[in-house]
Amino acid sequence: MADTARLSASRASSVDDDRPIDESERSIPFVMHEILNLVDGAAKKRARAYGLTIEGVRVLFRLMSRDSASVKELARLTGAEISTLSRLLDRMGDNGLIRRQRDAEDARSVQVSLTAKGRKLALQNQPVFYKDYERILLDGFASRDAQQFRDALVRMLRNLRDHDLNRIDPPQRAAANR
Repeated sequence: MADTARLSASRASSVDDDRPIDESERSIPFVMHEILNLVDGAAKKRARAYGLTIEGVRVLFRLMSRDSASVKELARLTGAEISTLSRLLDRMGDNGLIRRQRDAEDARSVQVSLTAKGRKLALQNQPVFYKDYERILLDGFASRDAQQFRDALVRMLRNLRDHDLNRIDPPQRAAANR
């Protein structure tokens, strides 16, 4: 509960609620970026208390829902570069949070899984990283509105995954915004 209060205080001190919001700041990508920055900032502080980075937290939570994942898959799921992820996995392995082993079917691939210590740490912090932030983000939403919002976000994610964003060259983007 104290962590939630600190999160709320951090949020209040980070955002000037009385500041008028310019129309350009209301674009969905801009608002999502601002939300992510605020949540990430608070999550990073929490992660540091456990000797982790936010990327380490993402690895823990992504591995909670599966037996193992390849380094390549973890890079995709966490948004980390493979070289950065390799160094992170070295540290997490040294701390006894994950284990790595060669894939039996593809010796070039390394599978990563949680140790009992890593799973325990992830389970202890899952309510904070999922429930507390979500509760703050959805404060004031009716449960039906919150579900519709989740559904809309998932649809946006699918839209992005279904489109080749690299095919839109910068001049077309600029012209589309006029």
